[in-house]
Amino acid sequence: MEENATDSDSEHTEPDETQEEGVELLMDEEDAQAGGDGDSDGEEQQFDITLPATHSYMGSSLEVLTGRRLLEPGWAGVVAGAAHHGALFPGETVPMLLPPEPLRARILHDRLFCLLAPDETGTRISGFGVVCEVLQGAAEAGVIARATHRARLRPAPGHPTHVHAYSRMQLLDVVVLPELAPGAPLRPARLASLDPLRRPDTDLPLERRLRRMDAAGSAWPAFVWRLFDYRRLRARLAEYFRTLQLEDKMPLEPVSLSFWVASNLALSPRDRLALFAVDNALLRLSLALRCIDRSAALCCGACGGELARRAHMFAMSSDGVHANYTNHGGFMHDIVTVRSARNTSLGAPSAEYSWFPGYCWRVAQCAGCTAHVGWRFDAMKKRLRPAQFYALCRNVVLPRDTAPRRDLL
Repeated sequence: MEENATDSDSEHTEPDETQEEGVELLMDEEDAQAGGDGDSDGEEQQFDITLPATHSYMGSSLEVLTGRRLLEPGWAGVVAGAAHHGALFPGETVPMLLPPEPLRARILHDRLFCLLAPDETGTRISGFGVVCEVLQGAAEAGVIARATHRARLRPAPGHPTHVHAYSRMQLLDVVVLPELAPGAPLRPARLASLDPLRRPDTDLPLERRLRRMDAAGSAWPAFVWRLFDYRRLRARLAEYFRTLQLEDKMPLEPVSLSFWVASNLALSPRDRLALFAVDNALLRLSLALRCIDRSAALCCGACGGELARRAHMFAMSSDGVHANYTNHGGFMHDIVTVRSARNTSLGAPSAEYSWFPGYCWRVAQCAGCTAHVGWRFDAMKKRLRPAQFYALCRNVVLPRDTAPRRDLL
């Protein structure tokens, strides 16, 4: 898929008739290949959201690699790495086309590489990065990896370094950062004699009274401890992700949940880096809730024009509302899928290298400033649902605050 639009100079929010005819032609070709069973009177077919997670557009030459690399906090070593255009969180899938360079063989041998995160401006290296483990690979193609650990350059940069200094793969000296997952915050202050009365998974009056009694023996009042109560944090997050039909995808373990939540939120580069730098899972979850509470729209990062509402976000992949994909030029895009968008102009349709099997894509530009903001995908079979959706670039489309700006950290 192309990174920038080249076929459309229109500033209208709707495509012209020629573009629509191009989509219909692709639909007719797809129906003909399927045996002509493309009429709209048949039963609707829901898209299989497990298909995009396989990254089948990268070809069938990728081989599954057996065995796993287990890295402990504090592990230090030299791995191949380069700068990325945003912060990736552990747990995300990372598809990459490896350029023909000497380090390709080392990546496939070590099965590890590192992607460095830029600072909030996107022009300097922050010093943070994520270590990725290769799960599938081929000597003459690309790799599919999984981000596994937060890491930091060693030694940390003493002065600002431009991202261009790390634009190509090179050997990096990194150290894996620890992850803290504190237990119940008031456990050290509990009176053991009251344990038979406790019901930790409830919010009954008796349980609230016991928490106040526990807090009386600590340096902070009960409401402060409640802010970092994992049961409460998870319940509030489940309420939000229930609206996206992702509640059943939420991990149970606090650290994994904190990374999963951060991956499935529309965040500004500043907030994304702030969540990435935090080493405490409960604090990361608490900060993520603040991001949810204050943003309601997705806007063009160049001109500020509104493109979509947060309520339009939905999952077109089993990875969630957000996922990483690579185009045939080797550039990796972080996208968030929404049911509809406005104030966009569209390019010509194409089915080549489509991230979503059964859909053709068209480059979407902001109608206000012509910045490339994502793509629109149209089903090539009339019965396929959803018939249409948008994939917006997370590093270009930014959330708009609904409350006065307050930095996370």
